[in-house]
Amino acid sequence: MSRINQLDSVTANKIKAGEVIERPVSVVKELFDNSIDAGASEIKIEFKNGGITLIRVTDNGIGMDSEDARKAFLLHATSKITCIDDIYDLTTQGFRGEALSSIAACSKVTLVTKTADSNYGTMVEYQDGKLISTSECSATVGTTISVSDLFENIPARYKFLKKDSTEGMYICSMVEKLAIVNPHVSVKLIKDGKVILSTPGNGVLLDAIYSVYGKEIAKELIPVNYEFEGSKIRGYISRPEYTRGNKALQCFFVNERIIRNLAISKALEEAYRNILMKNRYSICFLSIFTSPNKVDVNVHPQKCEVRFTSESDIYRLVYHGVEDALSSLRSNIPVTSVDSISATSNISGIKYKANYLPAPTQLKYNQASISEGNSSTTSTTNNASKACTNILEILSNLDYKPSDYDYKKEDSTTITPIIEDSIEFKKTDIGLLLESRFIGVLFNTFIIMQAKDYVFFIDQHAAHERVLYESFLLTKTKNDNNLSQALLVPKIISFSASDYSFIQDRVSDFSSHGFDIELLENREVAIRQVPYSYQNIDLKLSIETIINEFKNDLPMGNDRWFASIASAACKAAIKAHDRIDEQEVISLINQLSKLKDPYHCPHGRPTFIRQSISDFEKMFKRIV
Repeated sequence: MSRINQLDSVTANKIKAGEVIERPVSVVKELFDNSIDAGASEIKIEFKNGGITLIRVTDNGIGMDSEDARKAFLLHATSKITCIDDIYDLTTQGFRGEALSSIAACSKVTLVTKTADSNYGTMVEYQDGKLISTSECSATVGTTISVSDLFENIPARYKFLKKDSTEGMYICSMVEKLAIVNPHVSVKLIKDGKVILSTPGNGVLLDAIYSVYGKEIAKELIPVNYEFEGSKIRGYISRPEYTRGNKALQCFFVNERIIRNLAISKALEEAYRNILMKNRYSICFLSIFTSPNKVDVNVHPQKCEVRFTSESDIYRLVYHGVEDALSSLRSNIPVTSVDSISATSNISGIKYKANYLPAPTQLKYNQASISEGNSSTTSTTNNASKACTNILEILSNLDYKPSDYDYKKEDSTTITPIIEDSIEFKKTDIGLLLESRFIGVLFNTFIIMQAKDYVFFIDQHAAHERVLYESFLLTKTKNDNNLSQALLVPKIISFSASDYSFIQDRVSDFSSHGFDIELLENREVAIRQVPYSYQNIDLKLSIETIINEFKNDLPMGNDRWFASIASAACKAAIKAHDRIDEQEVISLINQLSKLKDPYHCPHGRPTFIRQSISDFEKMFKRIV
């Protein structure tokens, strides 16, 4: 008996659809690429309910006649290639014929199109891969494709979609990048009936970046313009002092495609080596232009990964291009823009100034508040064994006097009171720490405190991170109005379309966690009230941290808010190499002592270690 069955065309198309159309954002990407290939100068993207209910893409491209409109939905139908050799010399955004066929196989699709020399347009309707109707209609030149009820006929695929807000955020993020790589196209994004993104389409890259990501980012960029072995790199990178905690705004394009490639990413990282602190990442919008036959765009079903015939040449192109741009800062050479700001643009011009690489920013905080500062890295080499290994160097930094071991607690001239006497503490590590006196700060990272027969080494970042974490956590857990603080002047913050979309969908969640947020026009929000513990930190950074935790989609459920609290605390805390004085140390230890867990940072690292005199005596063989 035969066990091999030939699948019918409907079933085969549904399976194939899953390779090309993974989620709503895949539909947007495919339709946008088709609009670009049709020569559109204006593209409008509309979606509802994360793109599951509706996606509509309208362009003013060349359109199609009635015959091509019908053929466009057939399997393997394409206007991009005629033979296999054409694949290796592509100049269009796509070539496969699976896009419309795959979309039609898993949704309801209506296409309306018209060419300039036609007196009427053509409407084609498909549902679940089957042609419903073809008819003449009135239309303007160009093409409109509406996709509704995505995956309704494929429950197995539908159940893997995320919340509407998350799927919508994916669409916003993709359209942002598509608008950047196509600055000559006016892109308008409409979410649930509201315009959240609009670009001028004047061909000026910096104007597109400004429209998508705002003035704050645009003004911190420097141009990249370099050629190597017949390939070119153009675009912008951020100044070394302007970084982020993730790679979300590292955008790479090859021949106007959004791509991922390890060699390009590594080249960028290497160019910034010894300039950026650990776990800090530059912003970049870099376009590589190379011969189509030097790049293979067919290694991924969604064409988001590429392979080069010579990875080393591309690596050198990116590395030297970025390094050349950074060198202009180090040598104080005036930087000129790759693109001049258009005189007709409605966007304010941004002037570039030559600058030297900055010295590390020093952060200060006092007992009452924590001010925002730089984002240098936190040292993790704070375990006891390493501290003991370097004990000679440590002791050389101690301001040791014999009388230090003989003080009495009541003698206010020999010990600084750290906490009120009315509070009783057991003689545990934290109790001894409270009785200790300030000696100094080692390597601008480890606080040294001395108490009788003990010395404490405190990781200033880990300790402060724990203080902020429990403060944030208290606000979140109690959900008490008294734990929120109204701002004297509302904080107005501008966000990208995807981040604004996230906030828009979760205003009630922010409210339940102590934020009073009002949505404004032009992707701006007004923050009028914040959790008490957030009032003196960088609000935009904290909210971006929360957004990134949700974008990463881990951990699941409401625990994401706890993860975002830990991340916000980490970013807001003083860092390794930030200078703090004695009074600030005393305030920090005072706050640390009151915590539920003063011994570990939110990520589990110790906040301090303790060594006794006997430990030192054993290391120096004074005792056996």
